[in-house]
Amino acid sequence: MDWKPSNQPTRYNKARAAQVKPIQQAIKSLDLPFARERKLNPIVNALAMQIEDGGDNPEVNRLLLDALRVAVRHQVDDVAAGPVLDALDTFARAETEYWEQVREGNYCPPALTPIEQFREWFAQGEELLEQGATVQACDCWLSAWEIFKTLALPDMRTLADFERAHPELDLAVHNFCFDLMFELHNAGVANAAYHLKRLNYAREFLARFPDSDADTVVEFMRAQGEALWELGRHAEAEQVYTALVARLPDKGWGYIGWSDQYWMYKDSPKDYARAGEILRRALARPALSDRADVSERLRQLIEERDGISFKNLGRNDPCWCGSDRKYKHCHLKIDTEKAR
Repeated sequence: MDWKPSNQPTRYNKARAAQVKPIQQAIKSLDLPFARERKLNPIVNALAMQIEDGGDNPEVNRLLLDALRVAVRHQVDDVAAGPVLDALDTFARAETEYWEQVREGNYCPPALTPIEQFREWFAQGEELLEQGATVQACDCWLSAWEIFKTLALPDMRTLADFERAHPELDLAVHNFCFDLMFELHNAGVANAAYHLKRLNYAREFLARFPDSDADTVVEFMRAQGEALWELGRHAEAEQVYTALVARLPDKGWGYIGWSDQYWMYKDSPKDYARAGEILRRALARPALSDRADVSERLRQLIEERDGISFKNLGRNDPCWCGSDRKYKHCHLKIDTEKAR
């Protein structure tokens, strides 16, 4: 060889991989006993693995083809082997044409479908995230989101609708959407521009999927509020949280996210009174979900504010939450369940 092919995989080449199938089918048609057929299949599989994502070598492929020819003739006579040998010859001719184009620099990789583009951006982002490159991972996932939006038709009003329409994606779409929302916050710690990207993404998500379940709405509206707060747009953040608890007044984590802005984070203004007011507003609702979580957040707030602990609080002492009720009639049951 007067040239050296790249050993770096590029991407899955569906057309080249499909050319292996006639070989596999021809071997299957030999109707060999299982113990004999499995002596041929590993060679075919090795050939398929070489070519499916590029970065292979024509010499390696040629040796595998030669090995397969010898192996087939070892199992059956030349007449019976004919269909397999013909399939191998057809494959070899296609590969010769392919490698001539590569060597001359004339080969154009096949265009990726939107699904394939999404998978590529998703996989690159996942790999970068594992390496700790959060900002770059978010860039890849935002590119994946742009492809995602082209696949989300107007009648797909929830993520479940989207997943039913695109089973070929073969990945947890729900996890992708939520992970992107959370990782954009982490990227914003390094680069504030990503808080704006998070805000826009969360808005686009809820616009695309207006019938999302309540928990999803809470998370993505909280993401908007948090992003606005990080951008210094506190009045707009207040509007988002006000709209969230008006829309879902019994979802505890809406109140928790709102309250946290006033004391939980490093750059919060430490307005304990405002934060406590929001949490007590939640606890006043009889049908509140996540009541134990809201109570725990209020406990943490008071402990930080006053520098005290309530572990030794007596049953008849005033409750730590400031309700003016005895502990046994207020948070004792919730605290006991939380401690289990």
